[in-house]
Amino acid sequence: MSFNAINLMKSIGFTALLALGLGSSINLAQAEELGDGMDTRPAECLLVVKGKTYISGTCKYNADPDGSFRLFGKKYFTYLSVFEDGTAEASWNADPKSTHAHAPLGAFKRKGACWVNATAKICAWDKKPAANAAQRIKFPRNATSTVVTGKLNGFKEELNYVIEVGKGQTMTVEQVNPANKRVTVWITAPNGEDASDADLSCNNQKKVSPTLKGDYTLKVSECMKADPWKGEFKLKITVK
Repeated sequence: MSFNAINLMKSIGFTALLALGLGSSINLAQAEELGDGMDTRPAECLLVVKGKTYISGTCKYNADPDGSFRLFGKKYFTYLSVFEDGTAEASWNADPKSTHAHAPLGAFKRKGACWVNATAKICAWDKKPAANAAQRIKFPRNATSTVVTGKLNGFKEELNYVIEVGKGQTMTVEQVNPANKRVTVWITAPNGEDASDADLSCNNQKKVSPTLKGDYTLKVSECMKADPWKGEFKLKITVK
């Protein structure tokens, strides 16, 4: 079957199910039950439609192998279906009293951890674990890089590091020989803004350029998209 034929069938199916009120026929009570019964996990979520925010903060996230996913908030829920050409279509329930995600949101293009079009924005990020005390990273004399070693004991544990950099530099952070022990790295800039642009992949390689002057915070945890593991990891940090 051709690429166009597959996408056409998927598009027809998506549209037809919306028209019949079946493809997204989940009322609010059912959404909670479905979310609990599915392979979901907490994520940081955002749903904005025509400039108004309907889902923000922690929600239930469920995904398919092709990248399609569903977000369940307290009153609103949305479905996003990804096609082979990298575009997507989405729908939502539009009204908290609605029993169906019957309202189409149109076609979307991906931008980082978000899917966007002219009227809507749908985002999902890995939920950050609680912070622990940070360890300061120091480079050997005249060196531009160093390797730090840490140990994690499960999904709920997080290790924190602080590194001081100058203005206008380039900082890269990458996991060394991860094999099946992948980590997720979040980076917070000196001004408190998220500099990691973390989507729902493992995010074990990061680059920040140009940097601000001051302390950057690195937060490390096991990648929740990969299989659980316990043990040591190594990160190489380079600043030039």
